[in-house]
Amino acid sequence: MQRAIKNIAALLLCASSFIGSIALAAPQCAWPDNKALAAILPVATDHGSHASGVVFAPNRVLTAAHAVSGAGQFFVRVDDGFRVASLLMIDSASDLAVLSVDTQGIEPMQLARSLPTAKQAVWAVGFPRAQGKTTSSGVFQRNREGALHTSAPIDSGQSGGGLLTCQKGSYQLLGMLRGYGAYLSGDRYVKLQNHSVSVAAATIQRFLGTYQ
Repeated sequence: MQRAIKNIAALLLCASSFIGSIALAAPQCAWPDNKALAAILPVATDHGSHASGVVFAPNRVLTAAHAVSGAGQFFVRVDDGFRVASLLMIDSASDLAVLSVDTQGIEPMQLARSLPTAKQAVWAVGFPRAQGKTTSSGVFQRNREGALHTSAPIDSGQSGGGLLTCQKGSYQLLGMLRGYGAYLSGDRYVKLQNHSVSVAAATIQRFLGTYQ
């Protein structure tokens, strides 16, 4: 009897060790990896605006319509230099635009297929004020008619960048950064420190479907 108990204890110990190994091997979502971040690129135009964009398909970059509207020439920085891009489609109502440019084999960011849940972790990635790539973290707060509100802070120039989420270790595009929150104080707007608004992935999918 004592030998049987010892054998059962040994089996339980082995099972615990095995389960522990599985837990250690589970995909982590601590912070966007280099592969995910590589899909976010700087965007510029000939009228001086600077924004961000997301590679969503080979040689295709999603960006904000308000950042490229009215421009005659468009540029996307790939590797160490800006490349001339062409405007394929634009919709000011949804604030979405697509540029065609040689993305040099950058792996596209996949669109999220599921709706965000309360307090879901998100990361806002873009190029504030035409400077280096910045990533900030936050949580999903609410969806107002296709506009995703989160606590991930952003700044000017990050419009068109990516609002990322993670599912089982895979980073996906939950939305496209559109702007930050602000409130009116006297005769000027004051930026909210931890608030950003993005176009939802479902809206992006419908927009892309009109072109396809």
